Amino acid sequence: MTTQTKTFVKGAMILSLAGLIAKIFSALYRIPLAYLVGTEGIGYYTTVYPLYSLLVSASLVGIPNALSKLTSEKIAKEDYYNAHYIYKYSMIIISIFGAFISLFMVLGVDQIINMGDWPSESRYVIFGLAVSPIFISITGAFKGYFQGMQIMVPTAMTQIIENITKVVLGIGITYMLIQMNHSVPYSVGGAALGTSLGFLVSTLFIILYYIRKRKDINKQVMATARKKHIRFGEVAKKLIVIAIPITIVSAAYSIMNLIDSSTIYKRLGAIFIDKQQAVDMYGQMGNAFTIVNVPLTISLALMISIVPAVSVAVAKNNTADLVAKIKLAIRFALLLALPAAVGLFLLAEPIMELLYPTSAGYEYLMLYAVCLIFIILGQALAGILQGMGKYFFPLASLAISVVIKIIINYSLVASDLQLKGAIIGSICYYVVYVILNYLMIKRETKLKLNVIKIVIKPILSAGIMGLGVYVIYHGMYKLINSNTISTLLAIISGMIIYVIMLILTRTLQEEDFAFIPNNEKIIQKLKSMKLIK
Repeated sequence: MTTQTKTFVKGAMILSLAGLIAKIFSALYRIPLAYLVGTEGIGYYTTVYPLYSLLVSASLVGIPNALSKLTSEKIAKEDYYNAHYIYKYSMIIISIFGAFISLFMVLGVDQIINMGDWPSESRYVIFGLAVSPIFISITGAFKGYFQGMQIMVPTAMTQIIENITKVVLGIGITYMLIQMNHSVPYSVGGAALGTSLGFLVSTLFIILYYIRKRKDINKQVMATARKKHIRFGEVAKKLIVIAIPITIVSAAYSIMNLIDSSTIYKRLGAIFIDKQQAVDMYGQMGNAFTIVNVPLTISLALMISIVPAVSVAVAKNNTADLVAKIKLAIRFALLLALPAAVGLFLLAEPIMELLYPTSAGYEYLMLYAVCLIFIILGQALAGILQGMGKYFFPLASLAISVVIKIIINYSLVASDLQLKGAIIGSICYYVVYVILNYLMIKRETKLKLNVIKIVIKPILSAGIMGLGVYVIYHGMYKLINSNTISTLLAIISGMIIYVIMLILTRTLQEEDFAFIPNNEKIIQKLKSMKLIK
């Protein structure tokens, strides 16, 4: 296994683990929030959040990924001097952009609500979130610079810090407002403010991290100093050209949800469902959406890690390394997406009952579980294309997927399927997106996948895991009549069964253990048993 591959695997695993921890805290935020404000409050939050995610996607993912690509290309040539100038200029651009988004959210609140035909009470959530884009932008510049050096720890730590702060302050502020007899919409605005404060604290952390590393960074920069450095205009042009398609593609998930929030109220109104009932239904869908978000951190981690890793292979014109990284990214996506999807599908009702006041909306979670596989694959494939410099093809495939999603939403939400129709639209949206992106990668790299190893074996392992999960949950529930114990035992057992199946089917490879400290003994033992190559 090459050093570059080890770096990629470790980076992906660090971000996946941090993202998982962050999303667990995020779930801990949404679950007590659901108890405090009910499905009505979650409905207001879920209404606004897709648009907010889209607005900040440039600062959160697009510009940092573009920055990581530009800096990684310079660092691959050991040009730390110009890599640092790219970072400095990017910080100016992204900070101005973040300030503009914050102003737009505050000054344009009425226009935003009118465009989406949203409940007017949604304004409190918008106000609570409005201050965060400037903090997200500053943090994004630092993260992009570190990611370009394939240093993933700062990104991982900011995710965790942001979510811990959000839980503590968001729930605390909401509880305080409820105790003061404020309305549900106003109290949910307090939860949104907690999110903004979470980003503020994570910004302070990454600034301190940079100050700590600045001496070492400056040594590398001065060691490669040149008479002329890259110009602001050149950086701005490259950053914008790369960031726009990356932003739109990385926001594919947000766009999917924005289509939902923009069409659901109007189409439910067409079948005489009033806005208050629609908010409640959307809140149930939002509860399911929160659970699916936990494994979705994998797709973001893969995308963040794969862009600079693929960029380095392309910059060095190393086709063999490029193809190896593509196969690794696809394999990781399936290895992690399949068990999550199977588990959520089979345990949808028990999980909803475990986490929320009622299991209402578990059908939404079952459909989202199917969608999950294609979301994670879609994000990984988009990251590969961006790393290869094919910025605009994912944009074209996304545009086709958006048209399909809008048509299906318009047709099915106003039918007996109601909100289930919106999730069916999301499944179709991502299936098309995955197929088109994969065909492009195959055309450009002559990629040939080992279908048995990369696809069939993980499906078999996840299927047997699913059978075990189903039997264990229902068997335990009949014995002890406890949903909590039965669900937790089924989840833990499922994880163990899946890992055992991956080993028995010889699906795992040596690089899959790269993130484990002192892994030599484990690898040697498995090799002696002929369970890995």
